[in-house]
Amino acid sequence: MRFRLLAVALLTLLAGGCVGVPQGGRVLSGNAGGTEQPVDDPFVGIIPVGPARDWSPIAIVEGFRTASSSFDGPNGDHQVARSYLACVSCWRPGVASIVYSKLDPPSYEQDGPNRATVTLQGTQLGQIGADGQYIADARDFKQVFHLRQDAQRQWRITDLPSELLLSRDDVTRAFRTLDLYFFAPDSQMLVPNPVFIPLVSRSWLPTQLVKQLIGGPTTWLKSALVRSAFPVGTRLRGLRIDGGVATVDLTRQARAGDLNNMSIQLMWTLRQLREVQRMELRIDGKPVDVPGVSGALQSTRDWAAYNPNGGGEPQPAYVRLADGRLGRLDAARASAVPTKVQAGHPAISYDDRQVASLNDAADTVTVTDLIGGAVRTTLRATAKGGRFTPPSWDSRGNVWVVESTKTGSQLWVIEGGTRSVAVDGWALAQYPVKTLRIARDGTRAAVIVKVDGRWQVQLGRVDRAPSGGLQAEGFISISSELQSAIDLTWSTTDHLAVVGMTQGNPSPSLFDVPVSGAPISPMIGPGGEITTITASPGSPLLVTQRISGDKTLNVCRLSVQYDEWKCFNGTSNPAYPG
Repeated sequence: MRFRLLAVALLTLLAGGCVGVPQGGRVLSGNAGGTEQPVDDPFVGIIPVGPARDWSPIAIVEGFRTASSSFDGPNGDHQVARSYLACVSCWRPGVASIVYSKLDPPSYEQDGPNRATVTLQGTQLGQIGADGQYIADARDFKQVFHLRQDAQRQWRITDLPSELLLSRDDVTRAFRTLDLYFFAPDSQMLVPNPVFIPLVSRSWLPTQLVKQLIGGPTTWLKSALVRSAFPVGTRLRGLRIDGGVATVDLTRQARAGDLNNMSIQLMWTLRQLREVQRMELRIDGKPVDVPGVSGALQSTRDWAAYNPNGGGEPQPAYVRLADGRLGRLDAARASAVPTKVQAGHPAISYDDRQVASLNDAADTVTVTDLIGGAVRTTLRATAKGGRFTPPSWDSRGNVWVVESTKTGSQLWVIEGGTRSVAVDGWALAQYPVKTLRIARDGTRAAVIVKVDGRWQVQLGRVDRAPSGGLQAEGFISISSELQSAIDLTWSTTDHLAVVGMTQGNPSPSLFDVPVSGAPISPMIGPGGEITTITASPGSPLLVTQRISGDKTLNVCRLSVQYDEWKCFNGTSNPAYPG
């Protein structure tokens, strides 16, 4: 029997649908993360088809793989895919998945008169964990399926891998990437935790989103000691969205929690859904009054002060002038700041009072007051040939910098801009590091690190070591598409802007890189060679440009309103606070 198509992709206007992984667009504003695709947008859905009579083992495995890319059934439990199995109740995959870019033709072995083995091999891009966390991990993979014939002499799968096997397009169709929000360890700053959540129905997605929030952060972020306000044992009794109001009903255990903090986490997580403008919090079926909120209904405005991107207002832009001094960039020109500060790769504190900078040899970091010009501290390289990465501030007033050599690196933190401390728990000590940018929340660090001869973009977490000191560990790759990187910056709390190269484009280009692991998106640059980049939520993107054949550097600014670049001659190393 000729093998027919097992799944039909239809452009379907589904009530609860959207494209789960963002595929394009420029992310430069200060909006909450995870809002690239509204939840009620059209999306490409899969209509799975069960096995036909007398299909071969290869056809059964191929049909099962295709059907399993659809989370069909009332609870997304792959009803059609289970019809390919000898035991329909023995398979509970969850969302754990291998995401592949290439799949080789399947191989087949007959193990006896009524038994067979089918092997699938290909090129992996990464993996989605059982908790929805994505980790890029490009490698070859192999999955083995065992089959037998039943009493009707129909082939069915008896033994199979625990993970789903999904192409990048499958992930785009079947998942939505959304943020869960938790608190930084020692502050009220919100930390986004991007997760991949399968699309089952309109009502299922928000319910699953809140359940995952209450359940806590992914294993990767949990180690950063982020906090959740939901007491242990709290569960979701019900969630209803009507007229823009999300009514969230929690079990009685929630009474022991902080009502304000639970509301902040819920509101910032639910506001990613277009249909949610306000929220009513209930415990054990009864509405509760939340301190500081007027009336029973909360709105996004009630918790606007907790925006993880900051206020979102345009920030002052700084540059290095041709004579090496620190300058400030206004609408028309760059001019020196009143204090004569020499500033190589300047980094400005969030309160706009201090600047950390490198000397020309990049072997000394100096922290200076912007007003008065007094030097607060100086950090000199300790290793032979050590050079520092451009400094980066967190919102607590600490400067982070990596001293790197050809064979390794050391992370330093200048606490309060005055006291230098070597970070003992530095997971990248054996690798050279080109760039480190600490997130505003201080719990995550984006780096460009040289691994296996390639400059990779990785994301790590910052937390306390068992000894009580700081450590930076758990570094993971977030993109298999970038082949190499030159510079990066946080454009929002869950997106990076990166100067890098892909396999199809070896020339340095600009890319929007979601830290969730969703596909990267190209951005249009100003032309020429781009060497550095900086961004801030609500502010224009800034890059340093070098025109071919000309040694002069220029800072170029992107006008978000007109989508045009304006360049300022003789300037370099742009910086926003942070």
